[in-house]
Amino acid sequence: MSKEKFLVFVDNDKYEWEKSTITGAELRMLAAIPQNAQIYIKVPSKPDAPVNDDTTIDLAKHHGPARFSTQSPGSQAG
Repeated sequence: MSKEKFLVFVDNDKYEWEKSTITGAELRMLAAIPQNAQIYIKVPSKPDAPVNDDTTIDLAKHHGPARFSTQSPGSQAG
């Protein structure tokens, strides 16, 4: 019996996750995101939303893989 896996992309790098939800802290560990970098989730037709360590993302609700980006402090988005 195979367990469903969810795909997430962080800065265009693909990762597999075995639970239907992921927290910002889990995402940080999965993708080796430095503690001082801010994580954002890409939301179609809306500005990217910040993801804190205690934010929970429901991967099952996304149409397709969830896409995240990171930004180091002091850098400009763009």
